[in-house]
Amino acid sequence: MMEKKYESMLRGLERELEKFSGLPHLERMRSEVSSVRGSLLVLQNMVLENGFGSQAEEIEFFRSVKPRFYSLLIFALERYSLETGRPLVKGKGMLRYLRGQLEYIDRFFAVNGFFYQYYRLGARELDALYFVRGAGADLLVGSEIPALDASFSTVGDYLFAKFMALESLRELVVAELEVPLVAGSGAVRSKKGRELRWTGDSCNLIELVYGIFDCRQVNDGEVDLSDLMDVFEQCFQVNLSRYFRRFTEIKRRKSISKTRFLDEMARVVNKRIEDGDAYVPMAMR
Repeated sequence: MMEKKYESMLRGLERELEKFSGLPHLERMRSEVSSVRGSLLVLQNMVLENGFGSQAEEIEFFRSVKPRFYSLLIFALERYSLETGRPLVKGKGMLRYLRGQLEYIDRFFAVNGFFYQYYRLGARELDALYFVRGAGADLLVGSEIPALDASFSTVGDYLFAKFMALESLRELVVAELEVPLVAGSGAVRSKKGRELRWTGDSCNLIELVYGIFDCRQVNDGEVDLSDLMDVFEQCFQVNLSRYFRRFTEIKRRKSISKTRFLDEMARVVNKRIEDGDAYVPMAMR
C-alpha cells in the first residue's frame, strides 16, 4: 500500500491529467507527458534528498509507487500512438487495426512472460533483485528496458510500469471492440456533417447519465438506467457496459468531491453565465 503522501500526489496528478482529455491528440500527449515528468522529478528529488530507511522501504517504492506514476507517462505515449495510427475509414479495417493492437500487447507480455507472471501473481521472492538499485542488472536480458538513471531506477520498475500501461491500453481497445454494432449506426453527425465523438473519460459520461436518470429527465423518470446507458453508448460510440462497476469506483473516490465532472460542469456553466452578465462597454459591442 502506498504512503499517504504518494497517494495524494498520484490523485492530484490524475486529476490534472483529466483536464487534458478534450485536447487534440498531440497536445494532450505533450501535456500529459509534461505533467507526469514533473511528478517523477518531484519523486526523484524526494528519494535523492531523503533516501530510504530500509531495503524494504526501497523495494516498496520501486515496486508499488514509482511504476504507478511512470505508467501514466507510458500510457500517454501508447494511447497517442494508437490514436494517430488509426485507419481513416472505419469498418473491417478498423477492426483489424484494433485487433493488431491487442496482438502487439500480447506479444510484449509473452516476450517478458516470466516477469509478467511475477507481476500478475504478486510474487515477492525476487524483489531484492528486481527493485533495489544496482541489483540484478543482468536478470532481464532481452527485455525492452531503456537506458535509465541508476540513482532513480531498478531492473523491474520500468517493466512493472509498462505492464500497467499496456493493461490500461488493452482495456481501452477491448472497450472499443465491445461497442455494439447497431444496424445503420455510426458516429453522430451535426447538420453540418461534422462527426461528434465522446472524447472525454467514459467515467464522466457515466456521471452525467446517472444525473439525468436520478433527476428523472427522460420519460418522466419511467426508464431503466440500462436503457439510458444504451442510448448514450450508441449515440457517442463509447463502451458503458461496465457502468455499475465504474459508478462503484466513483463512490470510492478519496477526493473532496466524488462527482468531479458534474461539479466541473456546474462551475464552467456558472462562469459562462457570469461572463455573459459582465458589463461590456458600448464601444466593444
